[in-house]
Amino acid sequence: MNLDPRTWTLGARIGVALVVAALVPMAVLSWFSIDAGRQAVETAQLDSVEGSATESAVAVREYLAGVSARADALGTRPDVVEYLKSVNANPFAVAPATVNLAESGNSDVAVVTLAARDGSVADSESSPTAEPTAGSVADQGWFTDAVAGRPTVVPPELNPTSGVSSVTVAAPARNPGEGVIGVAAIEVRGLDVLASLNQAQLAPGGQSWLVDANGRVLMARDSRVVGRTLDELGLGPLQTAISQSSLGTLTGVDLVGRGLQVAAFNEVTPGVTAVVLQPEAVFLGPIDRLGNITWLLFTVVGVLAVVGAVVFARRLSRPVGVLTAAAVRIESDEPVDAEALAVIGQTGDDVGRLARVFARMAEQVAVREKKLREQVRQLKVEIDQERRQKAVDEVTGTDFFKDLQGRAAEMRRRAKGDPGEGSAPAVDPPDDGGAA
Repeated sequence: MNLDPRTWTLGARIGVALVVAALVPMAVLSWFSIDAGRQAVETAQLDSVEGSATESAVAVREYLAGVSARADALGTRPDVVEYLKSVNANPFAVAPATVNLAESGNSDVAVVTLAARDGSVADSESSPTAEPTAGSVADQGWFTDAVAGRPTVVPPELNPTSGVSSVTVAAPARNPGEGVIGVAAIEVRGLDVLASLNQAQLAPGGQSWLVDANGRVLMARDSRVVGRTLDELGLGPLQTAISQSSLGTLTGVDLVGRGLQVAAFNEVTPGVTAVVLQPEAVFLGPIDRLGNITWLLFTVVGVLAVVGAVVFARRLSRPVGVLTAAAVRIESDEPVDAEALAVIGQTGDDVGRLARVFARMAEQVAVREKKLREQVRQLKVEIDQERRQKAVDEVTGTDFFKDLQGRAAEMRRRAKGDPGEGSAPAVDPPDDGGAA
């Protein structure tokens, strides 16, 4: 097919024009609609993930605040204060086990520890699955802060051996208005912190993690990611973003083995961040399916439009083709298809009127051509007669012809016995008087 539009037939031009006029606006409108829908979905997706991260961070924060309140209540109980005073007064004596820590009976508690002012463990109780604290905790950061009068929450700690994480909350032990005499610490199980972390509603395939300042995953339902860094999981951009801000969102982060994710993060405590990951496909799947359906329908409509354009273009160009064929036949001195012209001349539009005018013109041309041919024939006869007469005149006007003509006349006279003009008279023979 020649791609030069200047060489196309009228039907091809009309068909292409109709297809372009129908499909191009439809394609542009479809593309903008799908793109606008995708952007709207992405915006809603980011808002949803950001809300989930905030909800997770707030839930963990509230849970740890509740544990801090319990540690503070334990550290200000009169019997605990008296118990720690007796230990501080006589650190080498065995303190009477008269204090009931009570917190060890809570399902989320792993270990409860009372430490004297010098860091020695005055008392410790634990759940059946944990070991009580023994010896000294003077080198622990939570003890240093608490004994200085600052309640503290230790970032989740991961036991590399068991893979179990826990969180320690410490509060100063003292009577209201008095100096610090020790520290009350409550260590809660990581599973309970994780339960708080996962209170936010997530889309299918979504995950909530607690990540430390180094990007290491401290808590997650998926045990395969616990203890690994975000870099190791292919989430380096997310780790960079967390190091630069306390909250934010990212799109298109590629989680190893899970595909593209939308991520949001929110700081729980200094050095601990709640991270929410949700698959992009969950959110973009519906709009992608809608886009695929739209393009499929566009293709079907496009095919129907092409077929309709071809049929319509042929119907529009057929009268022009008939007129063109008639003009070619006139040019070639051939008879015009009057029936075809009569068919297209039945319409009341411009083409029909043109066909009728063309038919009359063809008839007039045929009549004129017939007259011209008759005139040419007559002229040809006259010219032939004139040429013959001229040829005769040229022959009879020569001296040779005249001489021949004279001799012929003489011969005819002689044949008739006529001497003709200028001949000698006949002489009678002499009469001898009958001498014989």
